[in-house]
Amino acid sequence: MKKIILSSLLSLFVCFSTLAQQHPNYTQYTLNRYALNPAVAGLEACTQVSFGHRKQWVGFEGAPSHYFASFNTRLNKGSKFPKNFHGIGAYFSNDRNGFTDYSIIKFSYTYHIKLWKNYHLSVGLFGGIHQQKTSFRDIRIQNKSLDPTVFENDKTNLIYPEVSPGGFIYNKNFFLGLSLFQQYPARIKEIGTKENRLSPHYFFTGGYRLRGRDIHFSPSYLFSFAPFSSPTLDITLTVDYKQKISLALGSKYLNSAYATLQLKMTQRITLGYSYEYALNEINKVAPTTHEIVILFNSCHIDKIKQKILCPAYQ
Repeated sequence: MKKIILSSLLSLFVCFSTLAQQHPNYTQYTLNRYALNPAVAGLEACTQVSFGHRKQWVGFEGAPSHYFASFNTRLNKGSKFPKNFHGIGAYFSNDRNGFTDYSIIKFSYTYHIKLWKNYHLSVGLFGGIHQQKTSFRDIRIQNKSLDPTVFENDKTNLIYPEVSPGGFIYNKNFFLGLSLFQQYPARIKEIGTKENRLSPHYFFTGGYRLRGRDIHFSPSYLFSFAPFSSPTLDITLTVDYKQKISLALGSKYLNSAYATLQLKMTQRITLGYSYEYALNEINKVAPTTHEIVILFNSCHIDKIKQKILCPAYQ
């Protein structure tokens, strides 16, 4: 009887954590904007490739562990100051959460339109597939068949589509974005229930760069929510020195506080590391989260003017 109760409790934990976090979180959302909005593809007049890893709640067994890789580029790079242009990209991620493994692969197309002066509007669309695998091979009970919830859901493999549009307004110092993820109403089987819909997620981002001679200040925010779950608000202040090194401090709606260090290793490589500390009940068990992102780009720097010939806000 104790084994049945234990396995049921573990199943419920997986179920609720799955429902609460169907889409991965990011601390470095300003360096990794394409992951949260398809309309960012082609924003800069160069090709960008990024890789990253996020380890959440280190020390907590079954906590989310996330890997990702992305690529995006502008199609008509030959035009230095185009009015309208196109962008394309691709994104892959793998997220391990409890007994469930998620993989996502999707592609995007974006169209950028000049509105007035230096302001542009871009609209983009992600299209791809999710794969969800559930396996109880690591569950510590002698006989899995004692609990039908565990026995019947072991080694499940589900595939379903994703459609995610987004919009972005920007100039060299300002950006404002909205993206709507998982808009296709796919039905997925959850542990202990019959069916659930793939929950839509909404992301609002914004920021502004206050320029100085050598030091720039960039306040920004990320507001995200999904139906029937608590919203999350990230507020971040980034201090940048000559576009070579930056330090950011922020908080996720007082649930955690974080610090991020980003270094421009070379003209084409930027490395970012974030340390996040939980301020809620989880800090008694596993308070820390780590995130690392490396960005490769082909943007050209004019060494005479010391100016990046792309939108300046990173």
